[in-house]
Amino acid sequence: MAPQLNEEEIDDLIYFARAGEKDDLTTTLTELAEREKVSVAEILASAKDEGKSTCLHMAAGNGHLDIVTLILSEFTSRPKEEKQAYLDAANEYGNTGLHWAALGGHLDVIKLLMAAGASPALANDKNYVPLDLASFGEKHDVVDYFLEQAGGLEDKNTAEGLKAAAEGLKVDDDGNVEFKMSVGDTSEASGSGSAQK
Repeated sequence: MAPQLNEEEIDDLIYFARAGEKDDLTTTLTELAEREKVSVAEILASAKDEGKSTCLHMAAGNGHLDIVTLILSEFTSRPKEEKQAYLDAANEYGNTGLHWAALGGHLDVIKLLMAAGASPALANDKNYVPLDLASFGEKHDVVDYFLEQAGGLEDKNTAEGLKAAAEGLKVDDDGNVEFKMSVGDTSEASGSGSAQK
């Protein structure tokens, strides 16, 4: 059963995360988890303000690396899906904690969120991904980091794509090239060409 938090309790949690009040946040989370007989992660997942922002939004947006670390540590023993849902939780405008960290230029927080599995490809309601927000705010180190990460993915995808394409080609003894029509398609098509073995 979901924890039953009142508005004042949610406001306190959100405030402690936003202001970087680690001790107050830890104490309040522990007390609420004990009272509700749930995990701290379940309290965190339930604590959303009227704009659907979470403690992670607030801590990430204000660059509180220690608070973000604390929050993420509460999800290490939780199911992967639950952790991912919290990492990528969007507020009423579609922004995630990663969006807010990018907007604020908090590179250490961004690296931590990305290492934990936060998706840099989620777009908000204006169709902006975290990279866009960093770019608009002229957070050049953050933009460079996102581009480096994207380049690594592109290199991997290119290498995998070239390997798959090469595996799909076959040159027969007459120099004809046979290839698969599309990924996953097992039908063969022949083409004449000057390809030699």
